[in-house]
Amino acid sequence: MVLGNVFGRPAIVVDTHFKRLMGRLGFTKSADPDKIEAELAKIIPEEKQMMWSHVIVFHGRRVCQARKPLCPECRIAKLCPYPNKTK
Repeated sequence: MVLGNVFGRPAIVVDTHFKRLMGRLGFTKSADPDKIEAELAKIIPEEKQMMWSHVIVFHGRRVCQARKPLCPECRIAKLCPYPNKTK
């Protein structure tokens, strides 16, 4: 996080929300944060990595929560393999 936000270096921040969503959306099958970061660094352009991390973490905290995702409010439900997880 510090590398990207303070020094402007490409970085993907893999916290619990990010890790859960990347698995839920099918971007990775790995549970290892370092492997997830390496996999996603191959497909997310460097200049968008920090913003991608922030957006996914925010979405995981506010909408796609672990215990009770708010699927009816989700703006990316069409892309999700679990669009009706709460039903």
